[in-house]
Amino acid sequence: MTGRQKILAVDDSLLICQQIEKVLKNEEYTVYKSHSAKETLELLEEVDPDLILLDVILPDMEGYELFEKIKEKDKNHAPVIFITSKDSEQDVIRGFELGACDYIKKPFRPEELKSRVKAHLEDKRERDELKILNETLKANMQILNRVAYRDELTGLYNRRFVVEKLAQDLMEPNRQDALVMIDVDDFKHVNDCYGHDAGDMVLVCIANIMESVCRRHKVVRWGGEEFLIILMAVTKQECYEVCEEIRKEIQAFPFLQGNTTFYCTVTLGISLYDKEQSFKMNMTHADMALYRGKKTGKNRTVWYGYEEESGV
Repeated sequence: MTGRQKILAVDDSLLICQQIEKVLKNEEYTVYKSHSAKETLELLEEVDPDLILLDVILPDMEGYELFEKIKEKDKNHAPVIFITSKDSEQDVIRGFELGACDYIKKPFRPEELKSRVKAHLEDKRERDELKILNETLKANMQILNRVAYRDELTGLYNRRFVVEKLAQDLMEPNRQDALVMIDVDDFKHVNDCYGHDAGDMVLVCIANIMESVCRRHKVVRWGGEEFLIILMAVTKQECYEVCEEIRKEIQAFPFLQGNTTFYCTVTLGISLYDKEQSFKMNMTHADMALYRGKKTGKNRTVWYGYEEESGV
């Protein structure tokens, strides 16, 4: 962090505020002065101080009460040093219990004030720098996680996310889950007729449709024109309804390439998740259902282990 740190001196005495400013004027600080609680709360929003020197006795509010109001409004989390003629043990304890960082008795010694202010501002600067570093690290981790677990084209989760993060969740007992494998029908025809940019556009649009339907479930780009949907805590009927909604919305969606409008369909294979078998075997079941759907006419929803299916 760079720049001058800001100090807000709050005291009803003009003389005390002038003395504080005089002691600190040669340091790398900017000193702002306030003489009442009302003025302090108004100035707090404008100044955003790094340290507050607060008198306990003010004309319109007790300093301890003002301290609590400051903490409610102060977004910069400025440390507060009480400066007061009160120095009984009870006063000191009350100040520290509220959260004050220090306590200086008036009349203060200039060197004592200067050294304590310097120590607390250095601590504030270090905390601010650490906060920025943590936020930067957090942002970088989010970027890395997105790169690692998101598909670059569609923004959907990728296969790695499922294998490393999600597969274990499917082992939770007493819950019915399902895997749905989805394949874009005749996708090669789209690329051959309209170009690969159109093919990418189709994948992105289909991904958006699936995510809009499956808000509480996980949609994954499995690879190429294949997608995987992991439906958690669903009944068999709910699985079917979700899949049919996806199939019908995609079938009705007009894709535009230049002046040309074309349509696509998808085939879906559903397998209720068998927790006694591996994730790989469950994926094989969903793949088998998808394969049967492709072989029996495409643009349909097919169950693994059931004869029923739907289509146009």
